[in-house]
Order: sequence, then C-alpha cells, then structure tokens
Amino acid sequence: MRLFFLTFYPVSVKYDSVMFGKKKKNKEASDTPSDSAAGKETKESKKGKGKGATEELPQPESNAKGSGKKKKFFTIKKMIFILMLLAAVAIAGFVVYRIYFKKADTATAGYAQQELVNITLPEEILRFSYDFMPAIYDSLRTFNSEVILLENEIERIKAIAEQYPDQKKIAEKEIKIWEKEKDKMKKAYEKIETKVEALYVSYRVNQDAGLQLVDEQKAEIAQSAQDALTGSLALTERLKTVAPEVIPEGFVKGNIYKIKKKITELTN
Repeated sequence: MRLFFLTFYPVSVKYDSVMFGKKKKNKEASDTPSDSAAGKETKESKKGKGKGATEELPQPESNAKGSGKKKKFFTIKKMIFILMLLAAVAIAGFVVYRIYFKKADTATAGYAQQELVNITLPEEILRFSYDFMPAIYDSLRTFNSEVILLENEIERIKAIAEQYPDQKKIAEKEIKIWEKEKDKMKKAYEKIETKVEALYVSYRVNQDAGLQLVDEQKAEIAQSAQDALTGSLALTERLKTVAPEVIPEGFVKGNIYKIKKKITELTN
C-alpha cells in the first residue's frame, strides 16, 4: 500500500499542475483581447480619423476674404444714413399732407367738438344748434372768443395799474368800460342759451313740434345774439389788428420763414 501511494502521488500532482496550468492560461487569454480584434479597432479608429480630417479641412483664404467683403457692404454709417433719409422723407410727406390736404379734410368734415369754456350748454345742444340753427351756433362761438379777449385785456390793464400805482385811476376807468361790456354780453347770452335749451328739449320730446318751434324762433334768437356782440366787437377790434408781416429777404431765408409759419399754424 505504501508503495502504491508513493507511485500514484507524483502522477496526480503532475496532472493537477497540468490542469491548473491550462486553466490559468485560458483565463489570461480570455482577459487580453486578441490581436485581430485590436487590429480591427485600430483600423476603424484610423478610418474615423481619416473622415474627420477630410471634413475639417480649412477653406481657402480667397473665399474667406470674399465673404468678409460681402458682410461689410452694409456698414453702420450706411444704415444710419438710410434711416435718416427715410425719416426726412416721412417728415416731408407729413408736412405736405397737413399743408395741402388737411385743410380740405377739415372743410368737409362738418361738425367738430370744441372746448367753449364760456358756454354752459352741453355738447348735445351745441350739436343741435349746429345742425338746425347754424347762425346761432356761430354766435355762440364768437361770444366765447370775445369773453376771452375782454378778460385778457382787463388783466393786462390791471398789470399796468400795479406797475404805476400813481396813475391807477386811469387804468381803473378803462377797466370799468371793459368789465361793463363783458357783464352786459354775458347776461344777454345767458338768456339766449336758455332759449336754445328750450328748443332742444321740445325737439327731443316731439320732433315735429320742436322743428316747428325752431323755424319760428331761430331768426329772432340769431338777431338777439348778434346784437349782444356789437359792443364787445367794437372794443376788441383794435386787439385784432395784426402788424404787417415782414418776410426775410432771400430765397432760402424766405422759404425757411414760410415753412416755420406753416408748421406753427398746423400745430396750434
């Protein structure tokens, strides 16, 4: 038995070493990639690099310079000049429209709402007067303007009186004349406004009967309104006299003066 064990033991050890050696070699072989796979990867990477290299080739300098010139065709200075030119054309067109066409538009536009600070009638009655009693409507507008002129002149004379108190009596005498005429005209137009309001209410209640009353009374009311303006118009006549216009000499200066005058009239 001892002899048999001694004889068998080396064989078994040798066999195990051989078997374990094969396993180790197989494991190392599986862990490391094969030469063919590595070669394949290097070829594919080279192919990829080759394609990328062909796509990233720089363009010729001549093309780059040409594209730069095209981009610089519209410079900032040119754009500013074009915008200024367009603005000048737009302004010129607006001025021409206001000068030559706006007057025609306003002439045919008809009734236009206005702020009449010295008239107590509401807007709908003023429109009624414009539609059915235009002479009375014109007198109401004139009355409003006359009151403004009278009040402005009174304030002007008062300022002179304060500046020269020793001559205050002269100013006070003139102020009484203007205030008396203003009060007289305002009292007359209070009655006229009452009559116009009554005609409007009659028209709203019964149009046929109201229009009949308008036809019967509008001439008398218009005459009363015109008579009430007589005294004030005589006083304010000297305020409306305009000094002769002095146009600068020369073609350029004369045209500039006329353009400025037109712009001022249009903006006022």
